[in-house]
Amino acid sequence: MVTMLVIITDDPRESGRAAEAVRMAAGVGIWEQVTVNLCLRHMAAAALGESASELPEGRLFTQFLPMVRESGGEVYVQADEDTCVDLEGDVIFNRNLKDEKVAELAAQADYVMRI
Repeated sequence: MVTMLVIITDDPRESGRAAEAVRMAAGVGIWEQVTVNLCLRHMAAAALGESASELPEGRLFTQFLPMVRESGGEVYVQADEDTCVDLEGDVIFNRNLKDEKVAELAAQADYVMRI
């Protein structure tokens, strides 16, 4: 199956682009012809935080992030010092990637989109 990695760097507290990217990724993944993986880098990791529903367009995160997983995709983070405090321990220990792993995922993907 074709794979796509979507790397989101926009701060969801300041822009709706991150939420729209998650919505798009879930929409593509639901076709079950492309496996879509997400990487929420630095400030974008706030979309997985406990207060994600309070963000502008936060309902898109709570609605569409689970759809990415249900369609066979993975949701990863590259949390920084500012965003890791709002994330659950499971996300930090099991989904937090180093630059080398993101580069490996990008090399393995058929398509890479950065937002």
